[in-house]
Amino acid sequence: MTTTTPTPTGLRKFLKYDTLDLSRVVSSNVVDARTLLIIRAIVALHLVAVFIATLYVSARDEVFYMVPTTFTNLSNIGLTAYYLTAVYHSHSYVKTKTLSSLTNQHWFLTSALSLLYASVVVFHIVVPAIYWGMLFDPNNTMDTLNKYVDFSHHGADFACILVEMVFNRMELPWVAILGPLGMIILYMFLAWVYFAARGEWLYGFLDWSKGPVAAGWYIGLLVIFALLFVLQKYIHQGRDSALKGRRAVVAAQDGTGAFEKHNLQQKDNVDEEADLGGQQPVKDVKNGANGDKAELEDIPLGDEKTEVPEVAVAVSKQELDA
Repeated sequence: MTTTTPTPTGLRKFLKYDTLDLSRVVSSNVVDARTLLIIRAIVALHLVAVFIATLYVSARDEVFYMVPTTFTNLSNIGLTAYYLTAVYHSHSYVKTKTLSSLTNQHWFLTSALSLLYASVVVFHIVVPAIYWGMLFDPNNTMDTLNKYVDFSHHGADFACILVEMVFNRMELPWVAILGPLGMIILYMFLAWVYFAARGEWLYGFLDWSKGPVAAGWYIGLLVIFALLFVLQKYIHQGRDSALKGRRAVVAAQDGTGAFEKHNLQQKDNVDEEADLGGQQPVKDVKNGANGDKAELEDIPLGDEKTEVPEVAVAVSKQELDA
């Protein structure tokens, strides 16, 4: 008798959670896991300091409403949230040498981290480019603290994400494009709500009264974000390919190689299930001593060889004569 086990369905299957290599969150191609933790912690401390300074100058200058509304502030909050989460998981791995912080949480939180990473690596190319190319006012006078916040939001942010891109092993599956595209669409709705509430646009190019020009901006932003995601995907793949030799050394040093190998086996199982029409490998089932069904090992589906036990058969002389 045979039985099959259904594979994950719904949102989990759509987001490709079961194909994610969780060891990539806490490992590097260049440095061991402990050094990666130190690098991330330093950058995270800077980002937290910038966030606190942002809150202070916004309250002091009576523009606190801009903290949760401007794209610059929201994207930097996202970058800070990513780094703090990465530090948490890196610290957990360094301390326990397991991926328990990732495997013990709800699967959607891990998928959300992948979507968040895909967003910040795109946003923090766009934010400095738009600011210095379109919004920077050289005649705007600012005190030292405002300059620190301004430069951190529109320059140092790019450096922060560049550091993470160089040292991490995060990957960008195609489904992760939903991160940057979904968030920019949500932000467009937020901009409309802001306009309805205050009667002014956060960014002039979003003003829909400009007709086709505004429509061009809306569509153009989506296209730009999509193209940047594709660019980042291939940059990440190129990084991993170029550092493959170094990765083998690092994996042996910090123990993440074992999890990497396990993930490759899991991906092979997922591919095998896909070949079987979305079902897991068929298992042989026999009745146990009490009549219960006892599950045996998977029936080999590839080139696996199994030894067949020899069976001694006693044949009587009469049967031979017959």
